[in-house]
Amino acid sequence: MIRRIPLGLVPGLLLLGMACGQAGESTASDDTDGGTTGPAPTSTGGAVAPPAADAAPPPEREVESSFEAPVATGSFVWVTNPKSGRIAYIDVRSLVVKTVEAGNGPTYLAAVPGANVDTTVVLNVLSNDASVLRATATGIDVKSVKVAKDANAWAFSADGRYAIAWADAKKRPGAPKTEGFQDLTVIDLSGATPPTVLAVGYRPVLVGFARNAPIAHAVTQDGVAIVDLATSPPRLVRNVPISATPTEDPGTRDVAVTPDGKTALVRREGSPSITAVSLETGARVEVALNGPVTDLDLTESGDRAVAVVRSTSTVAVLPIPGVLTQPTQVKNVTVTGETVGSVVLSTDGSTAMLYTNASQTERVTVMNLLATPDPTFRTVKLYSPVLAAFAAPDARHATILHDVKTLDGAFSLVPLAIDLPAKIVATKAKPTFVAMTESVAIVSERGDSQKIYGAYLAKLPSFEVERFTLASPPIAVGIVPAAKRAFVAQQHPEGRITFLDLDTGLARTLTGFELASRVVDGSKP
Repeated sequence: MIRRIPLGLVPGLLLLGMACGQAGESTASDDTDGGTTGPAPTSTGGAVAPPAADAAPPPEREVESSFEAPVATGSFVWVTNPKSGRIAYIDVRSLVVKTVEAGNGPTYLAAVPGANVDTTVVLNVLSNDASVLRATATGIDVKSVKVAKDANAWAFSADGRYAIAWADAKKRPGAPKTEGFQDLTVIDLSGATPPTVLAVGYRPVLVGFARNAPIAHAVTQDGVAIVDLATSPPRLVRNVPISATPTEDPGTRDVAVTPDGKTALVRREGSPSITAVSLETGARVEVALNGPVTDLDLTESGDRAVAVVRSTSTVAVLPIPGVLTQPTQVKNVTVTGETVGSVVLSTDGSTAMLYTNASQTERVTVMNLLATPDPTFRTVKLYSPVLAAFAAPDARHATILHDVKTLDGAFSLVPLAIDLPAKIVATKAKPTFVAMTESVAIVSERGDSQKIYGAYLAKLPSFEVERFTLASPPIAVGIVPAAKRAFVAQQHPEGRITFLDLDTGLARTLTGFELASRVVDGSKP
C-alpha cells in the first residue's frame, strides 16, 4: 500500500500517529464503500488470526497512519472543541493555554506548512465553512472561508499558499453510493483569489499538489483529476484515466502521485504489474514483476519507487520517470531466506525496511537503496512478530511495533545505519502511537480493558527508555524539537495533554482547557 498523504507539518516538527487496528489513512486505496482492503484487524491491537495451512497468506496490513488532532505548529499545540466552537492553543514552551472562537462544530484541524507564522485551518462541520487561524503579536487572527458540503480532510501546497478542503469517503463508512463526495474547495490562503469549488471524479482518495508547479491533483475512482491553479479562478483542466478497463474494481488498487505531479503509479491487489501513468500525456506503461505486488512505496523526492513481491521475496526498484520509457529497466533484488511483503522508506529515500505482518515473522530486513551497483541488505533478528515500522528522519534508527497476541505488547528500537542488535521493550498494554526525531522516540500504549495507559520515551542512539503513566487513553503523540518537548494527547471530557521535557524527563499534564472541551480524534468519522 502506498503512503502519500501529506502530514501538513512545519519544518522542525513531527506529529505522527499510528493506531494498531485502525485503517492506514496513508493508503490511497480506491474503495466504493469507504472501507479498507484486506482483513479487518481485531480491537485488541491489530492482530488477525493466522491463515490455515492450505490457505494463501492474507494481504499485508497497512497500519502506519497519521491523525488530524491535535495539531502542532512551531510554537503551539492546537486542540478543537466542536461543542463550544472554540479552539484551545497551548504555548509549547510556557504551557500557557488560551482559547479562540472558531466556527460551528470545528472538527478537522490541520497545520499549514510553509507559513511564516503559526497557521492552522479547521473545518467547521455544522456550518460548512473553515476557519483560518494565524498567530500574531497581539493574538490569533481568525478568518472564515466557505467550503463545500461534507469536507473532512485537508491538502496543502508545499509553500503554504493553497489549501484544498475535500471529502474523504473513508471517514464516512456506510455512506450510500449516491454520495459521490466529488466537490473540492480550493482556497488561496494569501487571499489573492476567492475560494473555488470544483467537481472531480467519484470519491477522491488522495489530493495533493505538484511541488514546483501551480498544479493540484485528485485521485478518484474515475482517474486523476488535474487542477490548474495558475488561472483565476482555478479550473479543472483534464481527467487522466489510470486503467484501460472502465469496469475495473477500484477497491483493489492503490495510487501514488510523484511530488512533481507528473507521474502516477498504480498497484492492484493480486496483480504482478505496476502501472505507470504520465499525467501530462495520459500514456500508460505496464511494469511486469515476477509475482503479485503486495506493497509499493515512493520516495519523498519522487525519483524512484520500491515494490515488493511477497511470493518471491523480491524487491524491485523503479526509476522515476525513466520507467515510463524503459519499463524493463528495473533493479530486482531477492531477499534470500526471508519473507517480505511490506516496505517502509526513510524520509531521504536512502533506506528501506522490509517485513511481513501477514505471518508471525520476527525479523526486519534493512536495505541500502543507494549502494552501487545494486542495493544491499541485512536482516535484523527481532524477538516478536512485526506489525509496523517507522524510520527516524535521518534514517539512522527505527521503531518497530510488534504483533503480540496477549493484552500486553512490545516495541523494538532498531539501528539502521550500523549493524547492531535491536532492543526490545515490553509494554504493559498495546502500543498505539509513535513519533520520532533524530534524537528521541515516543510510543504510547493503551489497554482499555485493563485501564492501563502510558507513554515510553526513548533516547537515541543510547536506547535508554523511560515509561510515564497516563491517567486516560492516548489518542495522539507528537514532538516539537524546537521546544524540546514531546506530548501525548488523551481522551478526556475536558481535554487533557501530557507534555514531556526531553532534557529533564519531567512530565506535566494539562487538563480542562475550557469547560466541556474535548480533544477530537480526527481519525474517527
